[in-house]
Amino acid sequence: MVHDGILALFDIDGTLVRGARCHYQAFVESVKKYYGFEEDISGINYAGKTDPQILREALELGGFKEEEIEENFNNCLKFMVQYYIKNVHKENVRALGGTFELLDGLKREETLLGLVTGNLEPIAYAKLGRVGLDKYFPFGGFGSDYAERSLLVKKALNLARDQYEYDGDRIFVIGDTPRDVEAAQAYKLTTIAVATGRYSEWELENCGADHVLKDLNDKEKVLKILDTEF
Repeated sequence: MVHDGILALFDIDGTLVRGARCHYQAFVESVKKYYGFEEDISGINYAGKTDPQILREALELGGFKEEEIEENFNNCLKFMVQYYIKNVHKENVRALGGTFELLDGLKREETLLGLVTGNLEPIAYAKLGRVGLDKYFPFGGFGSDYAERSLLVKKALNLARDQYEYDGDRIFVIGDTPRDVEAAQAYKLTTIAVATGRYSEWELENCGADHVLKDLNDKEKVLKILDTEF
């Protein structure tokens, strides 16, 4: 079935859900295990970054050289996944207001839904699964694909076209950070930024987002943006 309508690519943390302490702890435990380094990543602004990018920054802050980082980098990422999957049942993940209503509305309009997230793929789906959001997103670009966020957008676009026969040009990226906006701008995609993360509406407007919303509670407003943008 060829899709030629709307393609909406969503970020996860701060956009769809909040509450990822277990994900945070997975970084701490994996770095401790493979690098013997007590780093809690609290000194890093990780909003909008990929898991591999955050891990590398944490290790660089710890004074590790490139060859030391590379030696156990992939093992560290694998352990992060294992730790998260083992402990996700303790995770207090909450779907942000309006999320289910919006996604249900988009599905009714036959919108093709995907993800663009810095989470490693198994962590992304386990996290969404805690609140029942995993069923909405059959594909996406993940931190396990690339460390650079713009390449995650490219991966999601390629999957939409190759596997889901998407043949339209009404493409939106929805996120809560300037990095979400910048990654989408690399491919001239329309951006909807929501101030449900650490960035204010003013900051999101000033980073060049096409549309800025306080949150996703007003389903009709979001659907109107999607229907009238082109």
